Amino acid sequence: MRAGGPSAAAELGDLLASARAHLGASHAIALRIAAATERELSRTRQVDETVEAWAAVHAEAGVSLGPDDPVTMEIASGHLRWLARRARPDDLRRALTAQHAELARRRETLDRHDHWTGVARADLVVTLLTLPLIEPDDRRLTAEAADLAAEESARRAAVLGDDHMLTWEARALEASARLAALRSGTGGGLGTAAKAPQENGPGPAAGAGPGTAAEVAERALAVAEACMTLGGPLDAGRQIRAALLTAEAHLAADRPGDAERAARLAAGLFSVRPRPWWGGADPGRPWVVIARTGARADAAGHAARALSERSRWFPADSVWRVEVTRLLHALDGR
Repeated sequence: MRAGGPSAAAELGDLLASARAHLGASHAIALRIAAATERELSRTRQVDETVEAWAAVHAEAGVSLGPDDPVTMEIASGHLRWLARRARPDDLRRALTAQHAELARRRETLDRHDHWTGVARADLVVTLLTLPLIEPDDRRLTAEAADLAAEESARRAAVLGDDHMLTWEARALEASARLAALRSGTGGGLGTAAKAPQENGPGPAAGAGPGTAAEVAERALAVAEACMTLGGPLDAGRQIRAALLTAEAHLAADRPGDAERAARLAAGLFSVRPRPWWGGADPGRPWVVIARTGARADAAGHAARALSERSRWFPADSVWRVEVTRLLHALDGR
């Protein structure tokens, strides 16, 4: 179910139909296949449709499975991630409320090192890093994101090891949170969790502590470089995310030319990826970064490209499209 491939969605769809016919839609096995099917289908369809599909599967899970069943937690995470990714203003607030509640519940009922608690924590970080697009003056969002991301980096290092792929993915999320905290003016956005000692030592990129913009940017670059080597050259999603982290780090360090080059690498990786939405990355983000570097005269053209890319996937009132529209207006007014 997790192997993927060009025919994965069709094969999973057939398997799901069979499971539902023989076991019923609310059976744990049918729901697990449904979750795998939705992951595949979500790569190639518009976000509105994806959110509705995940919501339906989530409702089915609530009929027969408890909230601590791993299948339920997987489906809940998928539903709330896509709700936040659609990013209508009400979507983000609903996702934030539900993800806070889900993380609190899992912390209470599961082991503190449990995988699904970590998934809920990472999901919440991503939503917190999206919310400043509609609440730009709320510095608490990026501070909380940095704290939670540092906590998750430490958990994965303790459970999985310093060099595990998923540990480095958590460090990349932490680096993104620290860069966002710098942009929001929180002095690095490092709260108590980020300053606390790590349970098994700091590791190669964990526990960064307070630092200047240059130090936070350099740490993000080191994490991005490590992530570039994970999973091999065919792992397009991870390569794209690492290139975008590199671009954001160079922007933070006031190196617009380097930021543009990294963003163009991400755009190129998007253009050759085997399927849309590989890894759930944002196809408009490279062009937003390029437009903001100021390194080219055609900033408005790059912003328009970002809007075109995002319009293929997001509804008109999504904050992703609103962000680019505001950028275009700002560029037109220069």
